[in-house]
Amino acid sequence: MELSALAIRVARTPGLGMLPQVTSQVLRLVDNPNASPRQIGALIERDAGLASKLLRIANSAYYGAPGKIKTVSQAISVMGLSAVRSVVVGQAYQQMTSVRGASKRFDRLAFWQHSLATATAARVLAKLKGWRDPEEAFLAGLLHDAGRLVMDRFLANEFDQAITLSLERIIPLSDAEHEVLGYTHVEVGDLLAEQWSLPESMRIPLRRHHEDMSFEECPLGCIVHAANVLAHQAGFALGAPVLYELPPIVRQTLGISESQYEGLKQAIVQEVVKVQEALRI
Repeated sequence: MELSALAIRVARTPGLGMLPQVTSQVLRLVDNPNASPRQIGALIERDAGLASKLLRIANSAYYGAPGKIKTVSQAISVMGLSAVRSVVVGQAYQQMTSVRGASKRFDRLAFWQHSLATATAARVLAKLKGWRDPEEAFLAGLLHDAGRLVMDRFLANEFDQAITLSLERIIPLSDAEHEVLGYTHVEVGDLLAEQWSLPESMRIPLRRHHEDMSFEECPLGCIVHAANVLAHQAGFALGAPVLYELPPIVRQTLGISESQYEGLKQAIVQEVVKVQEALRI
């Protein structure tokens, strides 16, 4: 299927091509400097599932205030708007991954765990590097492989072929996708990002997360590239067990020393466990 035809199908599919209405409205308010936490809280309360998840996470050990947060407004104050944005998108994204696709070989649980591991690694790396918004890095990491959800839904046979090819020849799944389709989950994910009206500041790193680049050239792209590799190395893998390595330019410009490297992977595993417990995955 041509990408242009795929874009039309994505746009016309409720729950995939568009974020839920409350999610979209919350994201607009979070990015509005004039919006108050009370306004955002009132909007979140319209979605019982989202409100309960936010309260559960705010009361988890992750935020150090178990049982003390009683209202959505309090949860927003404790977590901060950037973290709320991550939870809102994460909730919508988790709902997307729970919808059964057509692919026979795509493991959606492994996909969700890999996405979460990459998001967590991106947040850790952003904090280490002093990046301005670690939660933005978390979101970019969470969404970096979103195109594979579209492939599972609309390109099931081709996606199964790519997964089989990756496993048989022990090559990265993205290489197998390109061989089978002529494009990869990166281009497909950009279609989804466009439909979701994600800002270009987010779409550029998502498009470039497989490229070797310095932090100075594309900070968020460099962070997500490293986070993806670390997620694979920490055991949260997709496709064939390919040996993923950090390119020297990525490691050097992020300032990851040999002594930090193994500790960083262990920290990511521990962080993923904490986030999974908070999200009840």
